[in-house]
Amino acid sequence: MTIFVNFVLGPKEAYLFNSPTHWAWHNCPPDVEALFTRQPPIGDVLEYALGEGGAYFLSYRDTDGDIKCSHFNLPNPLTNYLYEGHPHVIRDLATLSITLGPWESYYAHDKNSASWANLPASLEKAILNRLVSQDAWKTTWEENGREAPSFVSLGADGSYFMRTVRGGGSWDLKNAAKEEGMGGTNKFLEEAPDFSGVAALYLFPSSPSSYVLLLTSGKAYSNLPEYTWADYNKMAPHLPVLVQTLSPIPCVPQAQLPPQIAQPPRSTGCCPNGNIGVAHNCCSRPQSGTGGGGVVLGLPPPFGRAGLLR
Repeated sequence: MTIFVNFVLGPKEAYLFNSPTHWAWHNCPPDVEALFTRQPPIGDVLEYALGEGGAYFLSYRDTDGDIKCSHFNLPNPLTNYLYEGHPHVIRDLATLSITLGPWESYYAHDKNSASWANLPASLEKAILNRLVSQDAWKTTWEENGREAPSFVSLGADGSYFMRTVRGGGSWDLKNAAKEEGMGGTNKFLEEAPDFSGVAALYLFPSSPSSYVLLLTSGKAYSNLPEYTWADYNKMAPHLPVLVQTLSPIPCVPQAQLPPQIAQPPRSTGCCPNGNIGVAHNCCSRPQSGTGGGGVVLGLPPPFGRAGLLR
């Protein structure tokens, strides 16, 4: 059963860090804490999202092996997407990913469908430019699905990061000009030939200057609050190598992939440089050219107090 790597920060020093080998949490909503501390313990956390006004979504494998979910105060369109009028969630909980942003914004998707609301205008435009068709059960994307968003993160003040299956994407880091670490991350994204070496960039509405940049190599670069350092430093050295499949879901640990699962072809040389504070749209269509994708070397230490991109 796939367990996505996940980093979540919330208000009042709440956080959850999750990977196939390590997980840690602090000051989660009472219902979530009760679930995490119950006996017998749950099996695995599959997805966790925190939002404004106490909103959260949690999916987990229970002691009987079934995948279940718990949620509170989600935006109405997201609740409608999850249930579509049925008494139980109809989405594929094994692959369901949700990001909750400010102003009741969200992006939710599983291997079959996607839903979103109140997104930053440039992100919604980037998504709609890739969309072919959408109904309650199926979302179809350009390039036979390779243009589907596979990872979306919503930050404060309209910041966001989006990666597609083929390794393109779009991003806008509003604090790039003010925060050294965020500025370095923005420069890194501008200079990357594509996002085939970038698994995710986690942004946090409740902590605008914080982030975790996760590479497919399993290395992570971060700027996180001090109260998370002890747990993060235990987890970061053991993050798995990650692979993007042809499904519109986040990169998965390589060790969990059956040998026959295909990976999308790498796109190259299609992330333009741009000015800080301007939304970027990378690799929206195939580009000509040769050479491998991936990420540049020479980044700072991958975890801990020195984890700022400079």
